[in-house]
Amino acid sequence: RSGPVFDLAPHAQTAVVVVGAVTLLFGAVIGCAKDDIKKALAASTMSQIGYMVLAAGLGPAGYAFAIMHLLTHGFFKAGLFLGAGSVMHAMDDEVNMRRYGGLRKALPVTFVTFGLGYVAIIGIPPLAGFFSKDGIIEAALGAGGIKGVILGGATILGAGITAFYMTRVMLMTFFGEKRWADGASEATGERQQHHPHESPAVMTWPMILLAIGSVTAGGALAIGGTLEHWLEPVVGA
Repeated sequence: RSGPVFDLAPHAQTAVVVVGAVTLLFGAVIGCAKDDIKKALAASTMSQIGYMVLAAGLGPAGYAFAIMHLLTHGFFKAGLFLGAGSVMHAMDDEVNMRRYGGLRKALPVTFVTFGLGYVAIIGIPPLAGFFSKDGIIEAALGAGGIKGVILGGATILGAGITAFYMTRVMLMTFFGEKRWADGASEATGERQQHHPHESPAVMTWPMILLAIGSVTAGGALAIGGTLEHWLEPVVGA
């Protein structure tokens, strides 16, 4: 209901896009520094919310993409967090990715579903994140002038950093050497030998359903302008 007022307040819009740009970059940088898989994904969530805020600050040009990214992000980030929980379950609640490695064979379902969430969040077409994030980048660049250069540059840089830290999470968790040596668990403080195992169906089926959404949601919302047309009476796009 306050959209028309917001559209007539350029200074408020500028403040919102600045907060969004800073948030998406700050969260992405934090994600690069975390070895705790949950904290890395939490920082990623902060960054992706920054994209949504920035898009909302762009006005009618970005409203639909902000909501689209909210929806697509819900699929792939929920899947990633459930995947992280599955890994922790397999590793006796261990959260330090430096003590993971080589888990793709022990956790095949978790590996595939987490991998689909990974390629979705970094924006590989035709997965969900590509449509929403690419739309935000296009809208930011379309702001024009120095504003478009700065905001577009921030969104592109954020996408690059996202690809870096999510690739880091993927490689440290599922590839490389099996770093399961005896050591003190950060979760329990006790010395233990890990024996990774796939999670039960009650945990894997939600991950599978969210992975399907991570693949299909973006196209379903973007192709043919489905979401934009649906929101047109509200946002005036």
